[in-house]
Amino acid sequence: MYSKIPILKYSVCLILLTIILSGTFPLVSGNAQAALKWYQYYENGVDYFNKGDWVRALNEFSAAASLEFEEKKRKRTYGMHFIEYYPHRYMAKCYYRLGKAARAEQELELSLAFQPTKEAKRLKESIDSGEIPEVDETVLITPVPGETELAEDEKKYQEELKRLQEEREKLARAREEDKLEQEEKIRKLEEKLRREREKKKGKYYSTYGKIPTGALTYDPDQVTQVGSRLSIAVMKFSYSGEGRDLSDDVLNEMITNLYSLGGRFNIIEREKMQKIMEEQMRSQTGVIDEETAVEAGRILGVDAVLIGNISRSGDNSVKIWARLINTQTGQLITAQDSYAMSTYPEDINQACMDMAIKIYNDLPLVEGYVMSVEGDDKIFLDIGREKHMKPDMQCVVYREGEKIKHPVTGDVAYVKKIYLGEAVLSQVQDSGSIAEVIVKEKGEKINIGDKVVIK
Repeated sequence: MYSKIPILKYSVCLILLTIILSGTFPLVSGNAQAALKWYQYYENGVDYFNKGDWVRALNEFSAAASLEFEEKKRKRTYGMHFIEYYPHRYMAKCYYRLGKAARAEQELELSLAFQPTKEAKRLKESIDSGEIPEVDETVLITPVPGETELAEDEKKYQEELKRLQEEREKLARAREEDKLEQEEKIRKLEEKLRREREKKKGKYYSTYGKIPTGALTYDPDQVTQVGSRLSIAVMKFSYSGEGRDLSDDVLNEMITNLYSLGGRFNIIEREKMQKIMEEQMRSQTGVIDEETAVEAGRILGVDAVLIGNISRSGDNSVKIWARLINTQTGQLITAQDSYAMSTYPEDINQACMDMAIKIYNDLPLVEGYVMSVEGDDKIFLDIGREKHMKPDMQCVVYREGEKIKHPVTGDVAYVKKIYLGEAVLSQVQDSGSIAEVIVKEKGEKINIGDKVVIK
């Protein structure tokens, strides 16, 4: 049922092969990447945490805890290999640094109940004292550009600064009543210019915590998580129109805004793929086409790739189109658009935020049951169009296992999830759907009554 992706050009194949052989990315076998183990998610989380990337760290720790809930000082991973395992303590630290003290307290309570470490106690004292951590709203999304690129950007910056200075000199000769209004306009332009320059040096301003109230239609924290959420690689959008190419601006803002949506998506870091691919395509269009994007997404092991187009009109207004493609089927999951009144960074950011929210709301997290099983690769689910399901959405299949009780209160704190595999919706009706199994956990069989949750 899956569409075939044409063979890539030699240059692209060569670089993707280089990526695989370097060991930087996980190799995909069969139709989909095998799911990571709980300890792999945990190790990824520790790595992100040590880098100060609280959101990505939180995503990884949540994935680990969804598969292995209990904390232990010495927990067996495989063979005779053991690690210290404290996902709840780390999640509490992440929430605390993101300014979510209430969520931090919830995770900390679990950590203290399982393993009352000194670190957890110190964090509890900080929360109880009302101490508010400094929330860093700056997220480093992309590596600092090379010296040549920075030199070119600095030259453009100085030229624009010179133009604004000339505007200020003209202002000195203008009528007095116009001066204050024009001076304020120039000041704002200089500030926007400064922000754009900082972006070129690797600083990108996150919208985390600034999403408009009521804009999101569901809360990921209220939906069962088994393993990782939907992983997305954002590609550079194509650009048409006069003036400065806005594709880099849109790329960075889309990454940042999707990244900030409460853990709904697992956004792949730009430096893991985009820089190398752009170098390969620079001699052509500078943009990765759909076929290349999907194939690269498969090699990366991501669930979907986001590609799109940018069109700039003569009045400086900007229209942005985005398409989210399933890397397993090559088919469209959702398509959205947004509009910016100007090319100012604030307007581009707002357009990208609107786009991210539209994508978020069009891909709701829904839970359901397996109603029937046909062979080894087809299952029938009780979720359909009534719950906003659409073809090519992906889901995780799991079974509930042992109930874990709170060590202090005795209440059921968690029900273990047994990961069975993953499936993609192929046919969707009003109250049900058919899904094709694309990943199966070794030694497990999917049965009627097992559960599913959309990735």
